[in-house]
Amino acid sequence: MPYKLIVADGSPLVHKVVQMAFAPPDFEVHAYEDGLEALQALGQVNPDAVVLAASLPRRDGYEVGRFLRSREDFKKTALILLRNGLEPLDQDKIRGLECDEIVSKPFDSEKLALTVREIIDRKKGPISCPEEALLDEASGSGVRPLFDDTDFAPPESLPAPDSEDGLEDRVRGILRGEILAMERELEKRLKAALRAELIDTAGASGKKTV
Repeated sequence: MPYKLIVADGSPLVHKVVQMAFAPPDFEVHAYEDGLEALQALGQVNPDAVVLAASLPRRDGYEVGRFLRSREDFKKTALILLRNGLEPLDQDKIRGLECDEIVSKPFDSEKLALTVREIIDRKKGPISCPEEALLDEASGSGVRPLFDDTDFAPPESLPAPDSEDGLEDRVRGILRGEILAMERELEKRLKAALRAELIDTAGASGKKTV
């Protein structure tokens, strides 16, 4: 039975990256563009994990997360909060909110998938599939942390924010870097899926000629 995942983010690109990283048959992804839709879907989907952008229309990620944690039937649901690189966390809203992970965008989708699976398994118990043993070995074999500063280094050519124009240029540069990083991640996932499909096709053709 697949794990059910709700992702709420205003970016369609984030939806695509998450849907490819959390692929069937292990996951079932329900994507929404605003917090109210995600809030209304909680009871219908009964998710194993919820990935929320901190900033969302109508209901922000803090509000949805706080509702999630207030319900006894969602106590074991994994809660991951996404924040933009320039977005400071609202300390008043996040105080007392029991997030399992806070992730800065852009992110490595494969690492995010491994982390979400690990949190779900820790809270609910692992599913019985062969890949789990390999994932557990990888997590304890000295692999570097889930997210660090080397994953997406900030552009070095951005101007110092010593003026309003400089700050505006810096904001544009960082946002452009985030979009490019997400596009590279999506391209990587598409190439991997296409490569796997070609290998399967070649294997099937080989079997027919034997």
